[in-house]
Amino acid sequence: KVVYFAEKYFGGIKSKKRTSARKPFNDYIRNDKKVLKPQNQALCAIGRTSYPINFENRLHLIMLNNLLGGPAMNSRLNLALRERKGYVYSVESSYTPYEDTGLLSISFGTEPRQLQKSMSLVWKELNHLKNIPLGINQMKSIREQLKGQIAMSEERNNSFMLMMARSLLDFGRIESVEEVFNKIDNITAQQLQDLAIEIFDPSTFSTLIYQPE
Repeated sequence: KVVYFAEKYFGGIKSKKRTSARKPFNDYIRNDKKVLKPQNQALCAIGRTSYPINFENRLHLIMLNNLLGGPAMNSRLNLALRERKGYVYSVESSYTPYEDTGLLSISFGTEPRQLQKSMSLVWKELNHLKNIPLGINQMKSIREQLKGQIAMSEERNNSFMLMMARSLLDFGRIESVEEVFNKIDNITAQQLQDLAIEIFDPSTFSTLIYQPE
């Protein structure tokens, strides 16, 4: 039935393919910028270029980002900035891979007087991941958390269909949940630490701050 309706409504649409070659993005230059805005909060975004979608250890960075500032309330940044200090209402990090590059970013909003303290805590957490290897129990916890998030997303039909479509477009195949879980189980604490040392280099991060006028 799906094939029938797909052919009925979309069969007459001609495919369009890009004829020009994509120019890889490789001229990133870090930059720090402050902008005055008519607002009460100070908003901060810290980011850098990252790995493309075909990066062999992409799942490692997904796990590292999930631990740092992913959607769970127990992320390192949420605990450090929100739960312990009350500096921010929300803080998050994200990793977005593209065809030939990627974006890793951290963002939060805080009172202007707490901005520098908040930024110091962000860098402190990044340094922890670089300098202190994760223990056995910590690795077990973040593996199970990531697998739980993936399993829950697959229970929603819309999310499941979008995930399959992206997988087909990006890789030409759909990985089974078992394959993904097996890859997650094989990620080691040393691999995450090595990745943190490489990706959390302060000299590669740009900063954008919106401050009250």
